[in-house]
Amino acid sequence: MKKSIKPDLSIGQSILISTLTIVTIVLVVTGLIFYTTFSIRTDALVESQSREINKQIVLNYESYINSIIETANYIQSSSLNLDLKNSYDSLQNIYIFNMESKKDVVSIALYDKEGQPLLGDQKRETSKKGVTSAFWFQNALRNDAIFYFSPPHIPEGEGRTQDEVISVSKVVDYFDGSVQKKGVLLLELNFRAIKELARKTNLGPGGHILILNDDDSLIYSTVSGESLTLESLRLARAQYLGGFKAVINSIGMYGNINTLSHTRWRIVTVTNIDDITKAKSRMFLTLFIIMGSSLLITALVSLFISRRISRPLNQLKKCMLRIESGDFYSRVEVTGQKEIVLVAKSFNNMIDEIRTLMDRLVSEQREKRKTELVALQNQINPHFLYNTLDSIVWLAENERSEDVITTVVALARFFRISISKGKNFISVKDEISHIRNYLTIQKIRYIDKFEYKIEIDKGIYNYKVMKLILQPLVENAIYHGVGEEEGTIIIRGYKQDHFLIFEVENTGYGIPEEKIQYLNQILMGTSDGLSVGLLNVYQRLKLYYGDRADLIITSELDEMTNVKLMIPSGFQEEYDE
Repeated sequence: MKKSIKPDLSIGQSILISTLTIVTIVLVVTGLIFYTTFSIRTDALVESQSREINKQIVLNYESYINSIIETANYIQSSSLNLDLKNSYDSLQNIYIFNMESKKDVVSIALYDKEGQPLLGDQKRETSKKGVTSAFWFQNALRNDAIFYFSPPHIPEGEGRTQDEVISVSKVVDYFDGSVQKKGVLLLELNFRAIKELARKTNLGPGGHILILNDDDSLIYSTVSGESLTLESLRLARAQYLGGFKAVINSIGMYGNINTLSHTRWRIVTVTNIDDITKAKSRMFLTLFIIMGSSLLITALVSLFISRRISRPLNQLKKCMLRIESGDFYSRVEVTGQKEIVLVAKSFNNMIDEIRTLMDRLVSEQREKRKTELVALQNQINPHFLYNTLDSIVWLAENERSEDVITTVVALARFFRISISKGKNFISVKDEISHIRNYLTIQKIRYIDKFEYKIEIDKGIYNYKVMKLILQPLVENAIYHGVGEEEGTIIIRGYKQDHFLIFEVENTGYGIPEEKIQYLNQILMGTSDGLSVGLLNVYQRLKLYYGDRADLIITSELDEMTNVKLMIPSGFQEEYDE
């Protein structure tokens, strides 16, 4: 089955992550929509305001230019109504009056097509060559239908103002001796008036106005900074009309380009929108702070809720782990949501039921093991009784009455300890006394063909072991170890680490390694055999003491055989209780 690659998450973590994910998505989407809407509307407002400012500036300039054109049209109309030859003085007065009454008009003059001055300012250049070569004169003749506005320049002639002027020229009709002729009307305007109109407009820090003529050359700029002017000029040349947004000298700017009627000039208004840009940045920062604060509050609330839900579940989990480790007396005591409390209550009821069933099962198994243990011990008693009675018969047949008496007395003591008031566990001291009686019986039977030694540490006398645990091993040592040959049987007992160690060792032929392996297989139940005594002891060891208890056989050919019992010393005699 394919495993999930997702990490396992607790309920609390799942609630926290899910809530934060949903809130984050909602906040991000809402913030983006709000910020995008705010930016679009702000940009539209900036563009609209910039167009309105540019439009107002253009209207101001066009109003001024229209007043100049009206003056020119009035003079042209007068030239048609009065004859130059017959009404020279009247016409001259009209020219002088308009020149003097308008403070921004520096000069008004009329020239014929050959450059001869006819009316107006007498201080101007009077030579035909100088007039006909002037740019204002040539441009007026080039297109006689429109007014020509020149770039600002210093006027020619001695004693004239050194302020910059703009030359406005146009071909006009006049009568000379009742003959209609064409000439060039010239109005020179002080450029200061143009500057004053530009200075009246506030476009913010760094904001400025550019005036360009029809060949994109700069006529005028309201700022002296070359970098501002050059960058704005570059952008204006790249875009003939309309608006543009740019950053100039680290300042956010919005430019708008429009044309001035009658002049073929273009006016570029560059407005500072840095405050609006900063407002957008502040808005973004505010949204970020709001989103962060909302996420923090959401995380805290989610953490509180998730802990309120997961705390009783964690308590239930810990209780389950204790029960899994074997502690069936733990109970879950939780408070919180109704559903979790009901689950905990059902879990406690289930544990009570399991504990009742397990106690019943343990009791049944204990009785079963006790019955099995008694059955195994009962296998030994008849077996030994049969062999002993057989020995008494043999002694009687050989008229050894004293040995019969000794054997019967030893047998009585033997069975007195075997019965031991119905107890299945006796002290080590009683078990050794039991073995002495048994050896007394067997030594008489075998006519002192073997000797025995008992080496028991008195420190283990008070430990209790299963009765008849050593007698089958001593019996095997006599029957299969010593046999018909003279030999010695040594019985040892001592404590080592957490075990009681008993050894039954006999001299004799020994046991080959193959036979030892065969005996081990019989004990493990993997082979069948007739070793009743060893199998009985091994089964009783495992039945009560468990897997820690063991029976180990070692042997050296023609030397000895040793059978070692290892009994855990920490067991209590629960069967006798």
